[in-house]
Amino acid sequence: MSDDPNVYHHDHVPQNNCYGHSSTSAPIHDSSIYGSDVRALADFNGPINVPNEVLTLAQIGGISEVSALANATWTQNHCPSVSQASHGENEDYNGYIHHQQTQGNWLAEPSTVYYQPSSNAPIFNGVINGNVHHSSHVSTLDGLQFLYHHAAMGAVHESDERYPPPLCYPGTREVVVGRVIGWYLGKHGRKKIMWVHAPLGYGKTAVAGTVKEKLDAMQLGFENPVGATFFFWRSSVERNSPARFIITLAYQLARSIPELCPLIDAAIKSQPDVVKMKLEMQLLKLIVEPFKSFDNLATMPNRLVIVDGIDECINSDRESLLKKKYAEDQELVQIRVLDLIHCLHSHNLPLSFLILSRPEAWIKRHLESGPFGDVVEPLDLYKVGDHMNDVKRFVRVELSRIAKRLEEPDEEWPEEKALVRHSEGHMVYAATIIRHIDDEYGDPRQLLKDIIESSPTNSPDMSHSTPFSSLYELYRQIMRSCPERNRSLMMEVLGDVMATQYSYLYFWDNAHNAVLGVLDRLSKRPPGSGVKALRPLHAVLHVGRGNENSDIRELFIHSSFREFLESPHLSFEFAVDAEEEVARLVSAMLDRMMSITTDTIGSKLEDVCVFALHNWCRNWYYGKKTWLKSKTTYLHVLNKVIALDLTACIIQTYCSLDRNLYDEYEPPYDLFDSSEPSKFFVGSMELDGCADTLSIAHTVTSHAQSSLDNAFTFMLQATTPLALSSDAVGVLAWDCGLYSHGVTSRPNWREYKVVRALGTPGPNGIDLCKAILSALYELLSYNLQETTYNLLKHIYKVMVREKNPILVSKDNPFLGDDEIDEPESESDYESGS
Repeated sequence: MSDDPNVYHHDHVPQNNCYGHSSTSAPIHDSSIYGSDVRALADFNGPINVPNEVLTLAQIGGISEVSALANATWTQNHCPSVSQASHGENEDYNGYIHHQQTQGNWLAEPSTVYYQPSSNAPIFNGVINGNVHHSSHVSTLDGLQFLYHHAAMGAVHESDERYPPPLCYPGTREVVVGRVIGWYLGKHGRKKIMWVHAPLGYGKTAVAGTVKEKLDAMQLGFENPVGATFFFWRSSVERNSPARFIITLAYQLARSIPELCPLIDAAIKSQPDVVKMKLEMQLLKLIVEPFKSFDNLATMPNRLVIVDGIDECINSDRESLLKKKYAEDQELVQIRVLDLIHCLHSHNLPLSFLILSRPEAWIKRHLESGPFGDVVEPLDLYKVGDHMNDVKRFVRVELSRIAKRLEEPDEEWPEEKALVRHSEGHMVYAATIIRHIDDEYGDPRQLLKDIIESSPTNSPDMSHSTPFSSLYELYRQIMRSCPERNRSLMMEVLGDVMATQYSYLYFWDNAHNAVLGVLDRLSKRPPGSGVKALRPLHAVLHVGRGNENSDIRELFIHSSFREFLESPHLSFEFAVDAEEEVARLVSAMLDRMMSITTDTIGSKLEDVCVFALHNWCRNWYYGKKTWLKSKTTYLHVLNKVIALDLTACIIQTYCSLDRNLYDEYEPPYDLFDSSEPSKFFVGSMELDGCADTLSIAHTVTSHAQSSLDNAFTFMLQATTPLALSSDAVGVLAWDCGLYSHGVTSRPNWREYKVVRALGTPGPNGIDLCKAILSALYELLSYNLQETTYNLLKHIYKVMVREKNPILVSKDNPFLGDDEIDEPESESDYESGS
């Protein structure tokens, strides 16, 4: 969770796209709010009671104003954590549009429409740009509660995700902590941005946490001297992107500064869609303007904002989280975060900023030049304080503790001085050795002696710009100390874990033992094998007793060990190729899916099969630009896909969707990216042009296309009820709507099975069909009007011809659409189709 080893854990706005809806009984598409997530109604369970005067306002100018005026019933327990916030102004719809459906049941019933007692007009919630998965309607009672549900609460100092928060070991790093606190408390002529930098292993995060706690304990004459914190972390999906950076700071500032709270609350209530605007606009509306509207800003005490680990920010907020990759522009993303901080600074607010990061070249260059040059106080942690003495203090206390546990005399150990000397002042080195020897099943003194004696006689000097040679040699020693008979299994399990982190796979339970259990079953290992294989690595991994329920995403005690494993020039025989491991996991998932056939539809699946169904597309996506470049690899897995009963697998994916199973769903959306399976399967592969290879590529594309058509058709015309949860219906409706829209770009699109099925659904597909039609109406807000509306008109015409009961139901999705019976085109009517 921390990259610091010396931690001490104390116990542009579109016009309204509505098609011919009247002012009294027509659905209102809120397109006046720029770009919302179509999933927005997921957070509502009941009708929105909107006064007549508000409804009139909504009918005139769209319903963005309703957000602020309506007294909405906002059910707080239907506000799950956010996956993404804030997109730019020119998003390509295919890049992120589908993620609205991943939680909630807004399409399960006619639930995109909320009727009001005072009017016959339903309101369709429209689109707001971005992937914050919540409605923009804010209760008049608590705007901050709304803000809370969009914040990355795992990034704050006191979060449970970071518990216990990393702190400096008692008596260590006192000089640098003192320097930071002295800088903050200085009154005259000081710069209001401090940059504390050091390479991995020098305790930057621990310093940040210690500064926070020491300031909180001081009597400064005002509350909460630290106004906000944000701890970036590359392994956390909500903390490795700037998407919720400003929202999180704003929420904390509202909580920390009493005078500011009602001003930020008012800002949210007046413009709730701000949480889905670009970050620079969020900064202005949620922080700068509330501060500037305070009458006595000059009298407000200065607060400190701590931003740690900017180098851990690796994903652009323009990246969909479910399509996350190590962004090619991560340097630009980190520079953007710095520029946001500088923008805040430029408004002369009562805020100081403590930035902590590695001295990456682009960060250093940006902070030492341009607008930052004259406003930043740099502090090189490597050059401040007596690091050797800090390590010496730490080692003495810890060896004393171990001796006490062993009921031995508290005296200096023979290898104690050598341990300190070999550490070169790196606390991570000393802390790793202490964890290694503190083994209840081993002899600590002998373990320490073995490590010291096997270390190089003269460790190379490790400056802050070179690799930590001694540390990496220590890691090699620890790996080699593991029983050789178990080493291949140990490396396989490590590979499994690193692949899950590389692809951001989702598990029912992220607890350490639970995840390793699923991976054991997926790889067909004996139960408990994963836990046992990793236990000897307790010095570098959170494994063993007391870690059974710890989050698997926090498996690595220190990020340097993960980097060690990923670097063959450092780890030698212990190198882990995460891309190869992802390929192996995909192959194992496809093997598990072989058991799924049409005959098994509706039956309960093993959890490992459900895991495979929900994650294989994700793994494949990540492999498109890496391991799938290899002909040997892609031919192997393509043949496995061809052998699958893919129709049954797609159906079972939706049948197994349940919010209680996963925090995020991974339906097979990527499979029909823009309704082009070829893009998903072979779009990035370097095909060699030979007939066999091209034949396989053509076969898998045709197989996927027909399987999608068959699966959606099956569910629309099922002869028996399908066990689809309300959440699954919502997801399925949106996916089928997108797929159906996609096929309209092809010749003879009216002949596709799924298009015909939408016009003639079976008795068990009526509700699903209504939900899909509602989803298609939502797509009208995504500038897909012509193609999507032609599809809707075609379906309506078929239903009229077939006298479909949907047209006479009170929740008829076409209700109020006065133009729906117009021809799709003149040629369409001439042909009599």
